[in-house]
Amino acid sequence: MTDTKSPITLFLAPLVIPVTGPMICDAAIAVSDGHILHVGTRDWMAEKLYEERGEGLADCEVLRWNGLITPGLVNAHTHLQYTGMASVGKGSYDCFRSWELAFNAIYDDPAPKPWRAWAHEGARKLVESGTTAAADVVSDLEAADALLSQGLHGITYWEVMDWNNEDWMRSGTETLLENIDKLRADGVTELGISPHAPYSLGSGPLLDLPDIARNLGMRLHIHLGETPAEAGAVPSRLTSLTSWAWNHREWKSFNDLKRAGTGASAIQFLDQLAVLGPDVHIAHGVHASREDRRILRQRGVSVALCPRSNRITCTEGDAPIARYLEEGNPLSVGTDSLSSSPSLDVLDDVAFLYDLAIQQGYEGEDLTHRLVRMVTLGGAESMGLNSGPKRIGQINVGASADLAFFDVGVDVSSPQALEATLDRFIRHGSGTCKATVIEGRICYDKIWA
Repeated sequence: MTDTKSPITLFLAPLVIPVTGPMICDAAIAVSDGHILHVGTRDWMAEKLYEERGEGLADCEVLRWNGLITPGLVNAHTHLQYTGMASVGKGSYDCFRSWELAFNAIYDDPAPKPWRAWAHEGARKLVESGTTAAADVVSDLEAADALLSQGLHGITYWEVMDWNNEDWMRSGTETLLENIDKLRADGVTELGISPHAPYSLGSGPLLDLPDIARNLGMRLHIHLGETPAEAGAVPSRLTSLTSWAWNHREWKSFNDLKRAGTGASAIQFLDQLAVLGPDVHIAHGVHASREDRRILRQRGVSVALCPRSNRITCTEGDAPIARYLEEGNPLSVGTDSLSSSPSLDVLDDVAFLYDLAIQQGYEGEDLTHRLVRMVTLGGAESMGLNSGPKRIGQINVGASADLAFFDVGVDVSSPQALEATLDRFIRHGSGTCKATVIEGRICYDKIWA
């Protein structure tokens, strides 16, 4: 009789963080057919495999690691095609507009850009930092296969920007659907739509794009609350409901609403257009009042925080991470692109967020645990990839075998030592990834090669 049992690879480590369960010491992860078969202590694993298959650990391919294993990290906001524009990210600016002009000087230059090569290079950098999934915003068709190039999970979001209402009515939807067809023809199937921002689109496209995405079964990703101009001056929910939202005047754009002095924020504006919902996640969320945060929370919108990018682009403030954490907003972490950030290692942003939360007065003893969740399961949730047979951001039975291996000096001798290890990972984990596994495939290896 033919043995049809699939082969098993066992990853052994002194510490594993499953995220959906307690940390495991002297841990073993069994991987088969690209998914997690089991995770637990090494002794338990030996008993389980013998019980189920009549095999011991020696019957498996065993790969040992003396550091930390986490789920593959999730970068919830990036533009990989701008990897070759790092000179912009290294600049110094006095306002957001100054950064924007420096960006446009390169992007709008008629000289051809190697978007595809730049995007592939960015994807490789993600993998080498332990990232296995990303929300990649794409504005040029040549760059759309970045995630595919490395076998990364995530969603490629086609960016839509600079459409006024009149032009959109004439050809906007047709142009969008043509581009989506081209992306699918090139093999990009995990697609979403990214309405760029409230200030770069009229109310017409902002009304239509969510409907189009939802009819196509796609998710949405928006830059929101990033710039100072998007901040509101509405002090309460009652005021936001009566001062402008019930006015029968048809607002052609957020910019018109802003010029009229209504005091409405960009978040409130998009909410009135029914753009926001649990199939949406936003990038930045810097300028978000208590009322704005309530709206995001009530609509189930995750916020991808990109703190280093906000400093470089001079968004005139930091995201209120302490308030987001205290109030319970869904959160994730992104790097943005090298055109606005020093690296694509999302752990650099995690360390920044740790310090920022403390500076803003966050006193919870769970900060490191919250940040681990944000950069794994939180990122998966932001893209709707946290459940089902293809779920990511977690190490549990049936999940995709996406793993990251970090050299952070593991100490499991006591509960206090475990917490200190977690703290080292959050604050100093950047640059310590030694291997990355996607669907059971070792795609970056500085350990066993």
